[in-house]
Amino acid sequence: MAANENRRDQKNTRFVPLLRIAFRWSMTRRKTAHQTGLRFAAVGIAAGIVALIVVMSVMNGFQRQYIDSLLETTSFHIRIRAENSHVPALSQSLRQNPLVRSVTPFVETNLLAEGPENHQSVLRFMWVGPQDLASDAGFCRALHLSPALAEEGLESGILLGSEAARLLGAYEGIKITMRGALVSPDEGIQQYETDAPVSRLFRSGYYELDAGLAIVSREKIADLSLAPAPTVLGVKLKNPEQADALVAALSHEEGIESIESWRDYNRSFFSALRTEKIVMFLLVSIIFAVVAINIHYSMRRTIARKARDLAILSAFGTSQRSISTIFMLEGLIVGIVGAALGIVVGIPIAQNVDRIINGAIALLDGIMSLLYRMGIAKSIPDLRLFSPTVFYTEGIPSRIFTSDISLIAAFAVIFPAIAVYLAYRRFRNASPLEVLRSE
Repeated sequence: MAANENRRDQKNTRFVPLLRIAFRWSMTRRKTAHQTGLRFAAVGIAAGIVALIVVMSVMNGFQRQYIDSLLETTSFHIRIRAENSHVPALSQSLRQNPLVRSVTPFVETNLLAEGPENHQSVLRFMWVGPQDLASDAGFCRALHLSPALAEEGLESGILLGSEAARLLGAYEGIKITMRGALVSPDEGIQQYETDAPVSRLFRSGYYELDAGLAIVSREKIADLSLAPAPTVLGVKLKNPEQADALVAALSHEEGIESIESWRDYNRSFFSALRTEKIVMFLLVSIIFAVVAINIHYSMRRTIARKARDLAILSAFGTSQRSISTIFMLEGLIVGIVGAALGIVVGIPIAQNVDRIINGAIALLDGIMSLLYRMGIAKSIPDLRLFSPTVFYTEGIPSRIFTSDISLIAAFAVIFPAIAVYLAYRRFRNASPLEVLRSE
């Protein structure tokens, strides 16, 4: 034990001076081109991290908002297709599960909807019980309706997306006709038709949902001779990450015909989002590669200038490994300082990116208004980044994930260290005697 402690003390005794040398060579304020270059490199790394954090957080914000809305409305965390005779018992059993937040039995199908002026559109109809919809607070929140209003509206008619209503020329109180067809083993293809008034319009904030979704009471199915589709149990969990475990536990339950988690149901969609995120990360991380190349060539020039200092260190018995450690520490210091500075600046910017942009737009709008009053500008343009006349969104969401920041910081620290090591590698075999003789 004592021998191990002595070795550890000797390593610490050697490491601390090397760290001091590395810090003095990289970050002290002596006016040398080497130190100035490394400080600029740290600033460049910080700028790259700020850009990455802001871009990734905004992308995460848009993606998570849409994913959350999708999971709360049409996807659910788990979708179970069961035999109709087992639906009540299975629903009751799932509601008693401590992992489950809500269970919503529904029937879904695509129907041709026709408005009052013969405007037609194919919509996705969900036939849901009013009480089941009211008990699913997340569903109502995604539609921007209170549970009481959603239940009341579903009891008296159809909940229709605002964009779908615009396409059909419908509004609250107007009846729309729903037409569909189903295949019966005995009687072949059968057509059915029903109508119901539009009781309430909802606006989820996503065009695909608002233009293609309508919700009807399940009691309306009793008016049809046959159900348009089998019943599906939409299960939402308190923690969506536990969906796969619950799917595995329920896969052998009696009466279940098929079961799939939200990842399986939206497999292609989530794969596209993952690919988009990876490509965006690679494109923006080129900043780190550019900074690393600059550090590499800067360090090559610096090492050439410090050849005499390195030779003196070698002459006094400093090993090549220790000198290599100095330069590795120098690269790590540059990366750590740049990463810390970038994270400290980038996180507040990412959290307030919408306010910052709106403030800048307000300032520009004030300047344009002043120029308009002075007669210099002929009109005041719409400077809003997401104008309602063009875009369907109203602001810039932001979601910061610790995993993203950790990965970004790791790249920021590793790239400079590798660049510095590769720069020193060319000079480590130089003979101290030859260097001092030439001096």
